Amino acid sequence: EEDERGKKKSHLRERKRDSESSSEEEEEEGSMSESSSSESDSGSEVEESHSEVETKKKRTPPSSKPAPKPQKKGTKEISLLDLDDFTPPPSQPVLSSPVVSTSLVTDLEGLTLTDTTLAPAMISPVFGAVKTYELLHRMTGEGLSVEYHFSRQPFTADSRMVAVQIQISNNTATEVKNIHINEPKLLSGMRIQEFKEIESLPPGETVNVVMGIDFCDSTQAASFQLCTHTRQFYVSIQPPVGELMAPVFMSENEFRKEQGKLTGMSEITEKLTLPEKCQSDHVIVQQVTAAANVSRVPCGSDKEYRFAAKTVSSGSLILITLEKKAGNAAHLTINSEKMLIGTMLVKDIIHSLTQ
Repeated sequence: EEDERGKKKSHLRERKRDSESSSEEEEEEGSMSESSSSESDSGSEVEESHSEVETKKKRTPPSSKPAPKPQKKGTKEISLLDLDDFTPPPSQPVLSSPVVSTSLVTDLEGLTLTDTTLAPAMISPVFGAVKTYELLHRMTGEGLSVEYHFSRQPFTADSRMVAVQIQISNNTATEVKNIHINEPKLLSGMRIQEFKEIESLPPGETVNVVMGIDFCDSTQAASFQLCTHTRQFYVSIQPPVGELMAPVFMSENEFRKEQGKLTGMSEITEKLTLPEKCQSDHVIVQQVTAAANVSRVPCGSDKEYRFAAKTVSSGSLILITLEKKAGNAAHLTINSEKMLIGTMLVKDIIHSLTQ
């Protein structure tokens, strides 16, 4: 009996273990089913979220930027129209005269503030201000008349020569042939460059030619023969002292420095009285540059006028200072190692300012 009870008890224990194990398996299966169901639920939720995002994407327009306001569009169009409206018209070509006023050029030179010496350059005076001289009268030349003036342009064939513009007119009823220069009579050191022979000058016609003369910083005349195919005429060209020089551009400091080197015997000062019509800057500059081929130098004082030049032949520096005093009085000073030129230049400038 005890054996049977023991068997029953062991059988009951086994059944209990089996039931417990089955219950544990059921619990594990239940938990697995719950986890699978939760995973399926979460998967479905993710799929739903993705589908919602896609639907939202479909509903939203492809461009995330807001559409431009019509007002801004209008403003842009107006600005473009305004730009077109205010476009400057095409510039018209301006014809510049080859001859520049002496006073205008010298006034512009006076604005130079640099201390660097600029390259020397010639100034072309106004044609009306050019003084013309008679070389051959039509009566003496039997109908052939010749005039000349100093052009104040560099003579390209020789920089030490003064350029002389010659105008030859045939006032006869017949043709004049073979016009040329012959047998020049010059002082020691002077040189002449003849113009090319004019083969024919018809009746009533006029021709202009250029010749060069090295006057050697002297106002002595250069004499020569003006010849045609039938006649020879003895003529001469005598330069004013102011035409023996060419303008030089320099600063105020350079002017003072060079002036300090040309004192004593190289300095000439004269007093003069300026007339009422010769009180303005423009008139003073015009009269000085008419008497001499010089360039204006900048000056810090409104009571002083400074000019500079070099002789064409030797390159000797010539400095001119005009200083206004009380009333209409003024002092004119010339600084130059060429004493004769300085003395003659003082007289010519005073005559030009006071005439």
